[in-house]
Formats: sequence, structure tokens, C-alpha cells
Amino acid sequence: MNNSNFWLNSDIKGTLNLLELANTQKAITNFIKILTDKEIPVEFYSNNDGDSMTNGKKITLSSSISANTVDSVVGTALHEAAHCKYTNFNELKYLNNTLAPKNLMSGKHTISILLNFIEDRRIDDLVYNEAPGYQGYYRAMYKRYFYSKIVDKSLKGPEYREENWESYIFRIINIFNKNTDLNALAKLQQIYEIIDLKNINRLINTHESLLIAVKIYKYLSDHFASMTPEERKSQVQQNKQNVSSKFPSKEETKKAFNKQENFINGEIHKSSMSKNERQQVEALSKLNIKSKKIKTTDFNGVKRDNIKVHVIDGINKTLINSNLYDIFHISSIYNNTANKGISLGKKLLNKLQIRNEQITLASKRLKTGKIDPRRIYAANFENDLFYKIDKSNYKPISIHLSIDGSGSMQEDNKWKSVLTNTIALGYVSLYMNNIDLNISIRTTGKDPRLSSKTSQIPLLILAFNSKKHTLKDLKNLAYYNPKGLTPEGMCLNTLNEYIPNSSYYLDSYLINMSDGYPTFESRGFIYKGKTALLDTTKAVYNIKKKGVKILSYFINSPTNDYREKELINNFKIMYGKEASFINPDNINEVTKTLNNLFLQKNLIS
Repeated sequence: MNNSNFWLNSDIKGTLNLLELANTQKAITNFIKILTDKEIPVEFYSNNDGDSMTNGKKITLSSSISANTVDSVVGTALHEAAHCKYTNFNELKYLNNTLAPKNLMSGKHTISILLNFIEDRRIDDLVYNEAPGYQGYYRAMYKRYFYSKIVDKSLKGPEYREENWESYIFRIINIFNKNTDLNALAKLQQIYEIIDLKNINRLINTHESLLIAVKIYKYLSDHFASMTPEERKSQVQQNKQNVSSKFPSKEETKKAFNKQENFINGEIHKSSMSKNERQQVEALSKLNIKSKKIKTTDFNGVKRDNIKVHVIDGINKTLINSNLYDIFHISSIYNNTANKGISLGKKLLNKLQIRNEQITLASKRLKTGKIDPRRIYAANFENDLFYKIDKSNYKPISIHLSIDGSGSMQEDNKWKSVLTNTIALGYVSLYMNNIDLNISIRTTGKDPRLSSKTSQIPLLILAFNSKKHTLKDLKNLAYYNPKGLTPEGMCLNTLNEYIPNSSYYLDSYLINMSDGYPTFESRGFIYKGKTALLDTTKAVYNIKKKGVKILSYFINSPTNDYREKELINNFKIMYGKEASFINPDNINEVTKTLNNLFLQKNLIS
């Protein structure tokens, strides 16, 4: 099992889609924050990002991630984060200042490789031991970039046994491989002892890693300088004794070596992402979007238990500007609609202030309770010195107002009327102590997980919650652009968990406004007809079982008069006797109904 299965859906196959990439980015960001205790940006790699490895200020990810490589990507990001926490980048930046006085400038390239190798071992040892929960990701990283069958066989073969820098670098960076042959080169055993991997934690900073790199370089430089051509030739012959007869070709070995060397030098290949894709992934990672699986029945009567509905918690500027699901736009017309709704809400609020009041009843001349100081004078000859006060409040009301956000709501001014009255009710709920209002939109949008422009996903937008949102959040409803299909029952099944049960202390309501049949089609899944009607009926029934009272309004339109009888019958099948039918120009009738509901004097002590 991949370590990422614990936070990424385990049924992922193939390359990760945008939503999965966003979840990966979010998880890695959290891991890095835990590891470094810093807010280090984690972004997907673009062509203009320069080096693929970290510069200490941000971490980049490859956009091409699959279910098989996600653990290694996390491990690589953690490795880069360890550099951010433990590596002194000034040692690398000002390496010339260290090497020039020691006349080592000619060996700068080799010393840099050795330094990177030693520093990698030092910081990886720190993380591996201090954060054991990340060990699986590190193992996946090393397996991908260092451990391979080719390298394993090459270490036993005749390649890289010459007494030169290339051979030593290959053998040194694989010195921790279980197949390492310390007799492959004359001084490899001594290099192994200088590095002392088992005690690598003795190095407390990057400068000490640099000192080890310089020491190795000087030691090998002296070794090469001291050998005559004959001695070198003889040593190579000795190095190649008792080698394996089965080994990869020189080209295969060279390719694997280059991959390792690139990793050490911070040159990992990372697939880049377009600007638009980065913006969408950025939006997905910042937004609270959940993918819910529901059970439903398709057009052919086949039961499905893996249909997904995306739940969006809140509408904010990130969601609007990215137009993630292709359902938002910025228009002054809709801003005007929002202002009209607020104006209507202010008028309603003046009528409803009575609900904020508390009713108090004082009972005096009692035999028990609190002492009434004004009755003390009668203490010698009366026992009724006590009183109590009963305080009653209006019974709290929880209303979930769910709106059909399909494209047909654009017709005949329906959406503007619904939006105006919805925002009015939202405004009222912000200023009432015992009225909680949630507003959701049921619709479909372009599926960010898939590349096809026609791929759709059912959406449940939890647009407003009077407990946690503000007037600014309420006005963001105006940026929603009705389009798409009507996945009625699927969204109601998902919505059920967000509607509280009715009780002695709470009256819970679901107010529904819609204008069409339940319909949805995408990637071979068809949801319509009788099965969709019955599925919606079942979803409504499950909500009613919680004691939730349902008021459902079908918004008539002149364009569907020829189907009026059929529409009425189907709507009643779904919502029962609670079904009502109203004209879009009379949406305020819904507001009046709710106004009367708000003023009901159901008191609780």
C-alpha cells in the first residue's frame, strides 16, 4: 500500500487529475509545515521556474504524478523541505570564497557533487530519525532515483573500476547500496570510513559537510598524483578481479548513473504545468472541496454505488476568479440583484425583530425559590417569601434553502427573482439570534478531474451559512451563473448529511426551489426518467425521516405550459403534498411564507 493512500483516494488509477493534484499539493504543504515549522510555498513546476530543486524559498512539484509515483514525489518534496530547514545555502552560494584560498578552484565541480551528496545524507538522516512517519516516502524516493536493478548489477560488474574521478563518484554516491563492493577501487574503503555513514549525524551543519567533501577531494587528488601509469594499470586489473559475469551494458549503467548524479545536483526532471492549470489547481488546493460517493440508479435501472458529487463549501474570490467549474462570472447586473435582495431583507428584518426578544414571567408569593426582598416585612407571619422567574425564547429554526441552479433557471427572469429573495432571507438570518439559514445550489459543472470539455460532475455548492459567513459571503451568490443539468436526487442524497434533525429544541426545514426534471449525463452514466424521479423521491423521504419539514416550490415558466400536467404530477411524485407551484414573478410568496414561519410563537423554556 502506498503511504499516500491514507489521505488520497485509494481507488486512483493512472495519472492524477487536477483535483487529486490539488489534494496532493495540500497534503505536501501540510507535511512541510510540520517538518519545517515554516510557511514554505509548494507550487507545481513551470518552464520559467529555473532549477527544479528548491532554492530554500519555495518547493516545486512535477505535474505528471501517477498513483505509482505519488509517494516518491512526496519524498522528494520532503527532501527539498529538509534542505530549507537544515541547509545553509550561503555555503553553496559563496563556495568560491571557501575554495579559492585553498587553491581548490580547479576541483569546484567535483567538490560540489561531493558536498551535495554528503549534505543529502546528513539532512535525510535527520528527517528519517526525527520524523518516522515520513520514512515510507523517503524509501519511495530512494527506490525511484537511486535503487534500481541496473545499478545493483553494475556495482558488481566491471564498469567504473578505473582509478579516476568518474569511477569514484559513481561508487561514492552508491556507497550505501547493499551491493557496494568496497574493493572495487583502491581507496574506496578509506572513503567509506571518512564519510562514516553510520555516524553521519556527527555533522551538525552544512559547513561540516563541506569539510568532509574537501577532505575526500584532497585525499583522492593526492592518490591520483602519486600513482605512476604502470601502478594505475596494475591497480585497475586488481580492481576488476572477481567481478560478476552478468552485468548491464555500459550505456545502461551510464544512463542510471546520470539519473543519480542529476538528483544530487538538484536537476530532477519535473513535468511543467500550464498557467491555466496552475491557477485551477491553486484554486482547488485553497478551496474546501470534497468528493462524495453516493448510491443511485441509472436510466437502465442498474444500481450504482460509486457516483461522485463534488461538495463546495463556500463561494469566495478564489473560486469565482478561477471559474473552476465554469459556473461563475462577474457582472454588474448580478451585483444589482444582490443589492435589491439586501434592500428587501432590511424591510423584512424590521418585521421580525420580535423573534430576538425573550419572554419573562415572574411568579411571586411562592413557598420555594429565591427570597423576594420586598416580602421580608411579612417574614414573621407569612411563609410565601419566595419567587422564581421563567424565561422563554422563540424555538430556534434551522432552514436549508436549496436552489436548482441548472441552465433552465435563466429563463423568464426566474433566477433573478429567486436570487433576490434568497439574499433577502440570508440578510435576515444574519441579524436574528434564533434563525439559522443555509443556502445551497444544486447543479453540474465542468469536471476538473477530466480533460474533456463536455465532462460534467454533479455539484452541491454550500453557498452560505449564517453561523459562519458574513454579508460579503452572501453577496457572492450573485456571481453564480445558472447553467448545466439538474442532478436532483444525487445532490439531495448528498445534502442530507448537512441538514440537522428536528427536535424539541429545534425545528428543521428544507426549502426547495426548482423548475425541472432530475437529469444528468456524463461518461456513459445516464440519470433521467422514472428511475431518476424515484431516486429523488427516496432522497426526499430519507430527509423527512429526520423530522425535517419540507416546503418545495416548482417555479413555473410559460415555455413549459404544454407539459404542465406532466410536470405537476412528477413534481408531486418527488415532493408529495409539500409541492407548490408558483410563477417566477411571485417568488416573494415564498418569502412571505417563510416570514410567517419566522413569526410563529413556538416557545421553549
